[in-house]
Amino acid sequence: MSKVIFEEKPTIFTIGAFLKPIKVTDSEGKEIWLWSVVEFSDSSFYNGDEYNPKEFGNSLEELLVEEGI
Repeated sequence: MSKVIFEEKPTIFTIGAFLKPIKVTDSEGKEIWLWSVVEFSDSSFYNGDEYNPKEFGNSLEELLVEEGI
């Protein structure tokens, strides 16, 4: 995905997270829309343990580091 466009509205809420639609360009140059989590509002879990994930990061590894550690 080389191009991402964030839209301000609509923002929808699912249990524990806020979602926004984003338009991305895939590796073949086709534009597609998908839902993206933009904010966590409740507890999250990873492998059965409570987990406080980062909402943004410069790499996938950075997203998987728990905040505050």
